[in-house]
Amino acid sequence: MLLDLAAERGASADVPPEWQPFVTSDGAGLVVRGDKTAAVDIFLTVSGGVIVSDRIEDVIDRMRARGIEPRPSRFALSALLHSGLVPSPYSEFDGIYTLTMGDVVHVSSIEDGPTLRFEVDYPWFASRSRNDNMPSERRLLDLLTTAVVRDVDAAGGRGFLMLSSGKDSAAVALALAEAGCTDIPCFTYSAGSDDPEPVVAVDICRRLGLEHQIVTAPEDPDRVAATLISFFEAAPRPGTDLKQIPYVLTTAAVGADGAIVIDGGGNDSYMGFPVSWKWARKTQLRLRNRHLIDFAQRHIPVDSPINYLARSRIETVLSGRLLRFHEISALMPEAVDPRDHWAKLSKDTAHLNLFDLYALAERYVTPPSSMKKHTLAARATGYEPSVPWTDHEIADYYFNLPEEHRYDRKGGVNKVLLRRMLLEFLDYDSEKIGKHYFSFDGARFVSRNSDFIRSEIASCALWDGGKLGMIHDWIDAIEARPLLHHAILTLFMVSGWHNHSRMGVSIPAPSGPAVDV
Repeated sequence: MLLDLAAERGASADVPPEWQPFVTSDGAGLVVRGDKTAAVDIFLTVSGGVIVSDRIEDVIDRMRARGIEPRPSRFALSALLHSGLVPSPYSEFDGIYTLTMGDVVHVSSIEDGPTLRFEVDYPWFASRSRNDNMPSERRLLDLLTTAVVRDVDAAGGRGFLMLSSGKDSAAVALALAEAGCTDIPCFTYSAGSDDPEPVVAVDICRRLGLEHQIVTAPEDPDRVAATLISFFEAAPRPGTDLKQIPYVLTTAAVGADGAIVIDGGGNDSYMGFPVSWKWARKTQLRLRNRHLIDFAQRHIPVDSPINYLARSRIETVLSGRLLRFHEISALMPEAVDPRDHWAKLSKDTAHLNLFDLYALAERYVTPPSSMKKHTLAARATGYEPSVPWTDHEIADYYFNLPEEHRYDRKGGVNKVLLRRMLLEFLDYDSEKIGKHYFSFDGARFVSRNSDFIRSEIASCALWDGGKLGMIHDWIDAIEARPLLHHAILTLFMVSGWHNHSRMGVSIPAPSGPAVDV
């Protein structure tokens, strides 16, 4: 889906009907909004006119057709290495913006071309809930089933579900069975014999009458390299979520047939986040003085769990154990300090309580990390992504339930109605099953594929080759310090994308000013 308004028409052009959920006119120009559940990302540039698309590759192709070559954003690359994501409204390219839940941009026409004004209108603050919908386990299941059937039917009944043992994907499996879609198979990634996820997933499928297969990552380094290079070639953006690697290996192992790959994510934003005491303590124990922060970051090991001490309030929600700015600037002399962005955002949101702050931080985590992971892996292996929980009708229903049916703040439990639905219709007791985290032995992956990882990092034109000794030392130390895999694999994924992607391989190392929003 592409909206291309020529430069001479700019922001004054009429908006086609298919774009009206995202693009409207306010008299002075256009107003472009991100999808409120992050079901899709909306990409925007005003280079050579106003170009809007739900695929960044379409925006880049249209820019190139007009003789405009996008360049990697120094800020975005720095942010990827620092926190594993690019905060909206930025993208990995200068002059191309990503709009997701809560993002709004006003595009105004002036003589010298369109101007942009950005704002955030986050839809999922607790205070915005009406709290008046009638809680019903049957109603929730019916809405989810409708969303699942819509995507399956659009794909001609072809596709599969990435099934973990968690509540969200178990509910999607239940919806598949409820709809009679028993020919849609379920696949569960297994990290090894000690991984509890396949045991629960197998039992879910047995009781629902769904086909199930367990997928493991290939052991052959040559096969791993070939699969990931194929992914890098197809991916228009770098995927740095640490689950990206097993996700790609799983979708590639299934084999593409142009159908859909269904994922159980996408509901965290509107279902709410009770604040854990551990995270609350992190926000309180942080260092405030910039000199102390710089000192701490230079002396605390990159894989230490106490790195949060040197982070701003918002940053304590983000991935830890990635590269710090002094390490990033050594590798990439034109790096832009991403801490300044997070520090300003933390200051601007200082009035928010921890509950609302965690909710707002979700928009900086899930869309550019989990949702991007699913979309990139699906499309790179020939599928289209399907995330039924991002259905707007489900989100509006659930978000406007009375609070006690959404989450228990005091008990630190969320997804209350969803838990009851699973217990009633699937006999899935979330308290007994517990919280299972996706298992990926990143340290073992680095150890087994060290030659490939070293090669991709060393051949990437973004980095100062003379400064890579630190990274090679980390790879050598991976068995003794397994948590180093977070930083190593993030650098590896950015390197592989820049080395092979048709969106990145022909673009020189970044230069020029950072993105200014």
